[in-house]
Amino acid sequence: MKKMFSIFIILIFSIGGVMIYLNIKEGNHLEVTYFTTHNLNAIEIIEKYYMTDDGLIKNYSVTDKPEYLAESTGLYMELLLQQKNEALFGEQVAVLKKYFIVQVEDDLFIKWKAGIDISVNAFIDDIRIIHILKQAAAIFHNEDYGTLANGLLASIKKHQQVNGKIPHYYDWESKDQAPTMVNSYLHNDYLNILDIDKYPIPSTDGMFYAEEQMIKNDKPISQEKAHMVDQLLIATYCIGKTCENQKFDKWLKNQWEEEKTIYGRYNKKNGKATVKYESRAVYSLAVLYFKKIHSPIANEILMEKSSFFRNKIDSTTHFFDYIYGVIVSNEE
Repeated sequence: MKKMFSIFIILIFSIGGVMIYLNIKEGNHLEVTYFTTHNLNAIEIIEKYYMTDDGLIKNYSVTDKPEYLAESTGLYMELLLQQKNEALFGEQVAVLKKYFIVQVEDDLFIKWKAGIDISVNAFIDDIRIIHILKQAAAIFHNEDYGTLANGLLASIKKHQQVNGKIPHYYDWESKDQAPTMVNSYLHNDYLNILDIDKYPIPSTDGMFYAEEQMIKNDKPISQEKAHMVDQLLIATYCIGKTCENQKFDKWLKNQWEEEKTIYGRYNKKNGKATVKYESRAVYSLAVLYFKKIHSPIANEILMEKSSFFRNKIDSTTHFFDYIYGVIVSNEE
């Protein structure tokens, strides 16, 4: 039997400001599906293209191997809370309980993705959802949300706090913790919930940041290439702390002022782009970063890259990339 193979080529098109990934299969057949979305709002787009009949959210609108991530559910809950949509928020809490929350004796955990063989959480998913539930309890006057948040929080405090650091996952079957803390998971609001006296301080790596820290000895782990989603999340967290990186700030300002473009990845040694794609998530996080430190640049990005914040998707737009643009747009 002839083996099938796929070659993935990443190109950028300015069609509705969406990052397009072209999947060229054997026979040069190009598979990209475009959707008509101009008459739909964000929630309608999510329900029509990403959501299953069970209320789960796919990673891609068109895929033969869908993953249903707790990350996606949490980000959708954040949007629904932002829009104060109490009915749909309640439906997603029901989805969360049915497909993601696991009770082990007195502990509550959130699977990082739906599935019967999953026994691992991800700190960022749990703490984001806890934060959202706590806000929802006050906004919607629903004590059940607060109770659920506190149950999840108790498990995080019990199993995922080590001397002020947070292992990025916990396996409740093997009782193993991750050996590292992921720096992009750090967020002031989340750490406030954990009542941590001294916030973790990520290590810098020249113009950029180390992506992880060892729990045991605080040794930094740094990748060769800077992924801008991670770098912007860390840089935003570090504003006003001893880890604030003036080299990163200067470099990022120069990138925007000189090129009016922020690409997805860069070489850490020379600060040169290693890819030629742009993404909605990167620009969304850049807006959030610059809002705190250089607000005129945030406004410029929103104007210059407005197409990235529109309600347009195609079959290769990852839900994470889409939802971040929507959330940032709604904050305006």
